[in-house]
Amino acid sequence: MSPPVPAPVPVPVDWSKKAIFGAVFAIIGFTTLWLVFGLFFASIAAILGHVARYECVSRSLRGRRFATFALWLSYFSMFSFPVIALVLGLSLPALQKWRTDQETRHRAESREQASRLFVACEAYARANRDRYPSEWEELSGRFLPAADLADLLRSPYPDGPGVAFEIVPHDRPVLDAIGDSVIVIQEIAPPRIAEISVVYANGRVASLHNPDHEAP
Repeated sequence: MSPPVPAPVPVPVDWSKKAIFGAVFAIIGFTTLWLVFGLFFASIAAILGHVARYECVSRSLRGRRFATFALWLSYFSMFSFPVIALVLGLSLPALQKWRTDQETRHRAESREQASRLFVACEAYARANRDRYPSEWEELSGRFLPAADLADLLRSPYPDGPGVAFEIVPHDRPVLDAIGDSVIVIQEIAPPRIAEISVVYANGRVASLHNPDHEAP
């Protein structure tokens, strides 16, 4: 008499939705971990992963690997979150200092550019019956080399306009009594910049509030 043939083990056909959603939430939590709600998604993924693993065994559902993936990735995200928070906490002050140093350097560059443009405009005025140029191109050649003029007009800010300074029309000659209040050159800065460089008729370079400034 031949031995009985064992019944074939049924292959799971249906998928565990919790396993699939757990894997999806684990990926979302990992990719948004640098944000606060990334930890929330990772926590949901861990819960779904545990439930899905039990469900795959008790109800013979497919998706055990998805559940395991959700558990590993979610726990990795949750354990990594304090490390990421610590790194961000230490790097943000350094990043802020770097930005402040960059803004200070750019502001110094704009003041230097404005001052050199003023010197060229004054030289032009002495050679043209005390008249300022109406266009910057009038300084090119005799009063400033073309390449130097282009460099001086270029904004020190990466997102600044192509021509970062403008000549403010004013009556010449300017009386000494009001020379420190008549603006002759003014910077055009991006809206994020709070202050612009200006040059008064007496050659004094100062910083004024940017009229186009948009507060963050």
